[in-house]
Formats: sequence, C-alpha cells, structure tokens
Amino acid sequence: MIPPRVILAAVDFSGPSRTALDFAARLARQTGAALHVLHAQDPLLAEAARQSGFNLAEDTSEELGRFLAAVSPAASASPRRHVVTGPAVDSILAVATREGADLVVVGSHGMSGAERLVFGSVTEGVLRRAPVSVLVTPREWSTGSIALDLSGAGPIIAGVALSPPSVGAATAACRLAAAIGTTVEMVHVVAELPVLTRWRPHADAVVRDRVAAARTALDAVVRDVGCSVLTQARVESGSIPHRLAEAAAPTADRRPLLVLGRSSGETGAAPGSIAFRVLALAKVPVWMHVGG
Repeated sequence: MIPPRVILAAVDFSGPSRTALDFAARLARQTGAALHVLHAQDPLLAEAARQSGFNLAEDTSEELGRFLAAVSPAASASPRRHVVTGPAVDSILAVATREGADLVVVGSHGMSGAERLVFGSVTEGVLRRAPVSVLVTPREWSTGSIALDLSGAGPIIAGVALSPPSVGAATAACRLAAAIGTTVEMVHVVAELPVLTRWRPHADAVVRDRVAAARTALDAVVRDVGCSVLTQARVESGSIPHRLAEAAAPTADRRPLLVLGRSSGETGAAPGSIAFRVLALAKVPVWMHVGG
C-alpha cells in the first residue's frame, strides 16, 4: 500500500537503527501513516535477567522511550511502542502482521561492499521473509532538511527489469513520489555479456539490440503506469547492481530513494541476487516493494 497506512520501524538502539527510525517517522509524518516502533529482546538475555531478578522488559521500555526522544521526527510522531521477547526476525514479522503494517523499516547496520553480503543478519532475514514491503536505510542517509518530514528528498529511482514485480515497483515509485512531492526516474539496465575479447564486437552488437528493444518496452511501461508526477525513463548497459546504485547516488542537490520490486510469492530469494547486490552498494534508502 502506497502511501503506507501503518509503518513498523525495528530498532536495536544502534546508530543504523536510529537512521531507520528517523526515516520511518518522517515518512509517517509525510503520509499520515500510523507509526509503530519495535525492539525485540534476545530470549536468552531476558531469561538471564529474570533469573537475577532484573526486569529487562521494563528497563528496555524506558530505554526505548529515551531512544525515541533523541530522534526528533519520532518524538513528535507519538509512535506506539512494542517491546517483545523472541528471535528478532520472527518478532518483527509477527508484530507487522498483527498490527497490519504495510511497510517495515530496518537499518542496513552501516556495512558496505562485501561486508553487507555476509548474510544471516536480521535485515537479510526480514528481506527474505517479509510478506510486505521492506525499506532498508543506510547509516549515512540524511534528508539534509530541517523539516520533520521528507521535504527535500527525491527523486524516486525505480529499477525496472520489465518483469511484473519491477513494473509493480514502478507504479509504487510513482505513488511514493506523489506522496512526498518529488519526481520519478525509471531506469532499466541491460546486462553486459561476459565473453572472450575476440567475441566482444558480437557481444556489443547484441547489447545494442537489447538496449533498443528495452527503450521501446520501457516507454510502454511509462505509458501504462501513468505517473501523476514528472517522469523520466532511460536505458543503460553494464553491471545491473552498479548501474542502479550509481543512478541513485546522492549528490549535493539530490537525495534519491531507490525502489525495487519483488513478487509476493518470491520469499526466500537466494543471497547474491541482483536486489541484494544493489543493497550492498546503495548509499540511499532502498524500498523493496512487494506486490504485482
């Protein structure tokens, strides 16, 4: 659902989760969505605290209050707090389902390059299993705005693979752009063909043909989606993850958001997929849209 009606931000009191909370609160303010904030306690830690007579849940709730107060957009949003005990991914998905969240916001934990490809993290687990859209914020993200919403953010970059999930993501990008008052850039990347040097002229000819065909197909997507905001479309060639990350690279006067697509039945995507590699490279929030 875009704009989202219920947003769940998962925090662990780290710097990256502070960034995720900041984005979630700004988006909630911009769109009028209800904001929920969750911290999941480790079950073993909770049990050890219980055995020593320490009320970990009460202390965590107080710490969550302090954490929220330190993030201005969140403090002004009066979010509903959730402190639960259980495995983090299971807890996040359970609360998202119970509260009817249509977007889960998590931090990337500030990793870059190959470090983000060490799978097994909470973020990776949520991305694999969530039946709703997930937005991942990099630690370095900032709107650069003094407002408490997303004023100054944009444009929305939609990575369009000319398949149903990415066309759905293009529609989502248009709706998101309209909600936060910015423009859309739809980008399709034709992958390079890794071939021997002596075959390169033939491979280049194939790529040129694919680029020409993709331009026609992307123009049709733009017409079908019918964005209500200014929309640009372009086709590039090269490494798909690198080109998409470059298309969404922030500059002094651009603070983009990147939207990718995944079908609702495509849970458990294998590590190493294009989407995960884009997440490893992106320096901006990435909205993994779930839907057709």
